[in-house]
Amino acid sequence: MLMLFDGKRLMIPIALFLAAAVMSAISSAGAYVLALDTLMAPTAAAGFILFWFVFTASSLARVAPTPTTRFLVRNRRYIGLSFAMVMGAHLVFVLSNLMMTNDTKPLAFLIGGGVAYSFLGLMVLTSNNAAVRALGAKRWKRLHKTGSYVLWAVFLTVAAFAPVDRAWMLLLCAAALALRISAYRMGRKTKAERQPPSLH
Repeated sequence: MLMLFDGKRLMIPIALFLAAAVMSAISSAGAYVLALDTLMAPTAAAGFILFWFVFTASSLARVAPTPTTRFLVRNRRYIGLSFAMVMGAHLVFVLSNLMMTNDTKPLAFLIGGGVAYSFLGLMVLTSNNAAVRALGAKRWKRLHKTGSYVLWAVFLTVAAFAPVDRAWMLLLCAAALALRISAYRMGRKTKAERQPPSLH
């Protein structure tokens, strides 16, 4: 079943669901501007869930190797691009809200969002084999690892200081970090076990 959504095909149902949700919200509210309040939080939440699977895919596959976790690793690029698509829509709604209503956001919110979207943009632009070759695998990996942790930190901060309850997001942020630490330790242990004993 999962094979049906391998590769770029994974993005199709996510794009369709996003479009349907937006159209439904606008239709229910009666106008685009009136629907913004009901669109911003859900797109942020959906984006976070997609990010969580990108952030933890390789760790999940190491800690619990199953067909599902291997699917996540195999399609991490397209899950990441789907995350970018959803967060792109979220950005449009936030900017629309700022320009079309009297709502305001704290400066720290705008700076944090700007940093997060800058890294997201760089990660999207380099999510292809040509970029890996141009940057070199080491620099490419450094960019994406740094960007991932920046996005994780922004989600953690937003969840911690959100005016609405985001306890579930805080828990998932903590779980994601715990998974990565656990997978890292497992990897080091496996590497140590494979090394031949030193001769004295």
